[in-house]
Amino acid sequence: MSGEKKHPATPRRREDARKKGQVLKSQEVISALMLIGLVAVLKFWIPAMLVRIENLFPYVLSISSDWNERSVATVMFNILWMGIQIMGPIFGTAFLIALISNYIQVGVLFSVEAMKPQLSRMSLISGAKRMFGIKAWVELAKSIMKVLLIGYFVYANIRDRLHIYPALQQLNVGQAAIFLGEALMELAWNISLSFLGIAAFDYMYKKWEHEKQLRMSHEDLKQEYKQTEGNPELKSELKKRQRAISMSRMMQDMKQADVVVTNPTHFAVALRYDLKVQNAPFVVAKGQDQVALRMRELAKEYGLVIMENKPLARALYAQVDIGQGIPADLYKAVAEVLAFVYRLKKRKSLRASI
Repeated sequence: MSGEKKHPATPRRREDARKKGQVLKSQEVISALMLIGLVAVLKFWIPAMLVRIENLFPYVLSISSDWNERSVATVMFNILWMGIQIMGPIFGTAFLIALISNYIQVGVLFSVEAMKPQLSRMSLISGAKRMFGIKAWVELAKSIMKVLLIGYFVYANIRDRLHIYPALQQLNVGQAAIFLGEALMELAWNISLSFLGIAAFDYMYKKWEHEKQLRMSHEDLKQEYKQTEGNPELKSELKKRQRAISMSRMMQDMKQADVVVTNPTHFAVALRYDLKVQNAPFVVAKGQDQVALRMRELAKEYGLVIMENKPLARALYAQVDIGQGIPADLYKAVAEVLAFVYRLKKRKSLRASI
């Protein structure tokens, strides 16, 4: 069926889809990379963050009760600055990873089409298809997989340390916090790395889905060809008109020819020799079959000399284009023809003068 979309997308189809915001992008890849980045930052940043938090409390407690507009502004600015120093690396890392992962997948793209409201999204039928389609089942499978992975790693983390937890009551708060922090960090690493597997699966699915949406039917390919190469019927008609105009111009130029060399029936070549135009004789017009017949008729109408020379006519037709000078290997043959023509014209002029 011509309406079946079984052909891969053409470069133009991909470019048009990109302009509309239809690009290959997996949000799971961005989320997984952000999670890994945040876990890595927290692993190295938590000691410095705890020091800054420890310094924040004495500052808050040391604030005097003498409040005025300037002191309130100063206190708020200082607290805000300390908060930025504490949380800045975390938010900065998340923003940077999101930016880089988006750029790697999509590149630089700003599409107004993607922001336009689509009425199809408000359709109940389209909504039902989205709820019960393959995409919904894939999203459900990813959610279940995430829950199972988190549950398994939480269970494994507690199971491996279950014999240690009763001894925590014998440790001070700092030691217990370090132990729990290491356990949580290991849990976070395991979960974030496992989410990379889900991200890889999601990326492959999104790629398959994207290619499926871009597929083209035979009718789509024909329509695109018409848009890029032009309508074949219109192009054919245009070429026909161009040939007709070219033929008409060529027939008009025959008036300036000195001689028409014929085959006699299959080929006809009109020659002109004018030193003001070219140093050598050149072809004014040429044709085959019906065009050659028309050229002979016009030659009689214009009073041109028609000379039968089969090998010369064939050679001129095959080797020389219209407006082009004859090649050196045909000089002698053409010179003989022109000499004959000039002698003939001279005789006619002498007869006319008597």
